[in-house]
Amino acid sequence: MCHCHDSDTTSEVPTDMMMMQMTFYVSRKVTVLFEVWDVKTVLGLVLTCLFWSVAGFLYQGLKYLRGYVHKQCQCGAEGGLLGKALSRGEYGAMEGNSGDGNHVNWKLHLFQTFLQMLQTTTSYFLMLVVMTFNVWLFIAVIIGDGIGYLVFQRHSFDNSDHCM
Repeated sequence: MCHCHDSDTTSEVPTDMMMMQMTFYVSRKVTVLFEVWDVKTVLGLVLTCLFWSVAGFLYQGLKYLRGYVHKQCQCGAEGGLLGKALSRGEYGAMEGNSGDGNHVNWKLHLFQTFLQMLQTTTSYFLMLVVMTFNVWLFIAVIIGDGIGYLVFQRHSFDNSDHCM
């Protein structure tokens, strides 16, 4: 498509190319992420909204889990189960580990990396669902994310917290 402002230029869009919705709309018909996920019924829309609400809820759960794992590793031996296990050299400690609890071994770091990748993937999928501009899907994602925040983020994992 040409975005030129020359009056002699015409813009042609191939007939098989779909134009993306760019404003919010209310409809039971929506294609979500992939062409095979083409919702046409009210039941389909309700189930799709429920799915994305749960995804928003689980996104907040992933954020909580990442913070929890990070906090447990930072606290070392005085902290929770992960810190104590690390200080004893459990969870696949690498050679040369002094056992001081400050060493984050590669298996735990691999797990943290996996959680980060999963959280990033989930957040991008949620963003793309919102970008369908379907009002019902937008509300579903926001409600799921909000309830997830209410449930999981009651305790903050900032630097001012002390090890428990």
